[in-house]
Amino acid sequence: MKSLTPHITLASLFVLSTSSLHAESRTWSNREGKTIQAELVSYDSETKKVTLKLSNGTNATLALDALSDSDQSWLTERQSKLVEATAAIRGNAGKTVSNQSDGPEAVSYHVYYPTSYNPDSPPAMIIMFSAGGSGKGILGSVKDACETLGWVGVGCDVFKNNSDEAVLDKKWHEVLPHIEKTVPHDGDLLYLGGMSGGALRAYDYSESCARPWKGVLAFGGWLGGKESLNCAPKMAVAIVNGDADKNANSCVQRDTRVLERERCEVKTFSFKGGHVIAPPAVVLEAMQWLKTSTLAGNRMSAGKRSPTPLDPDLIKVR
Repeated sequence: MKSLTPHITLASLFVLSTSSLHAESRTWSNREGKTIQAELVSYDSETKKVTLKLSNGTNATLALDALSDSDQSWLTERQSKLVEATAAIRGNAGKTVSNQSDGPEAVSYHVYYPTSYNPDSPPAMIIMFSAGGSGKGILGSVKDACETLGWVGVGCDVFKNNSDEAVLDKKWHEVLPHIEKTVPHDGDLLYLGGMSGGALRAYDYSESCARPWKGVLAFGGWLGGKESLNCAPKMAVAIVNGDADKNANSCVQRDTRVLERERCEVKTFSFKGGHVIAPPAVVLEAMQWLKTSTLAGNRMSAGKRSPTPLDPDLIKVR
């Protein structure tokens, strides 16, 4: 009988399982045909070691050959796909690629990978929305800054003003996990942003979707009359308005008070112009401020957010 850890044997591994199962768990079996439900944490193809997360939250490491032939085949095939997918993503450095969620909503989005991009050391990611629903257009407004900062930029299509929010909520809850799974990034360095109604959407999603959002980049945006924002605490919020954008500027003081009550750090950036996206130099200045004002660490309570690792079966580069 092979030992998994100083305190866990192979036999005991296949009887440990008392809590509710993780959403991404699968059935594993050993040479004796005993089965458990567990989530794959890692597989080291060099040492032939497999680490599983049991349903009670315990991690256990065992030798590959302790598993059934079918599990070994599944692991080696998955590893091969993962290597291919990672190589393909590494080849996207310096490019904009388009993708689509694989659920019934089929939401299209566009991703810019900076030339410094390395999926083995993933960077911050900012997800952007436009008032007209052009993901590629709004992504273009931050692409140069993403290149300078080494961030991944994402622009989502479909999300536009005067749409049925109940319909868009379904699309958002489908596309966000897909982005998280297919675009390697630092899961604790997530930002939202947008222009006009897209900025309002960024604010809305910062409170309606449980993630440790680190900041919001708001071009010509506002909170839509909200008196509170149940967002991740201590977000950095960059409000970037043209000096002639009367409507957006009329909301700055009120919105700042609301955001500061939520312990957000807020800074306004002004430029010559109206209700338009800021010039590239101002965009970069605002995003640099977001980066330097970001507080380290995952500021969410345990159990509210699960990691979504790269899934090679979801990679679709178009």
